[in-house]
Amino acid sequence: MKMKLKIQGLNCANCGNKIENEIKKIEGVIDASLSFLTEKAKIEIADDNMANEILAKVNEIADRIEPGCKLILK
Repeated sequence: MKMKLKIQGLNCANCGNKIENEIKKIEGVIDASLSFLTEKAKIEIADDNMANEILAKVNEIADRIEPGCKLILK
């Protein structure tokens, strides 16, 4: 399953790279890409049933690296 997300509150391209790299380390994530310029992200996951759990982890990572940043399903 591919999740398409809108990024809110990302003010730094470097932070976007850090978030992307951390997302790729989440168990169940096959691949991830974030675009600072378009404020969009794509995350490919192995199991559709884990989507909510992975999204919660993604937002924990985003908020830790860039406080106030969150990713929302389109």
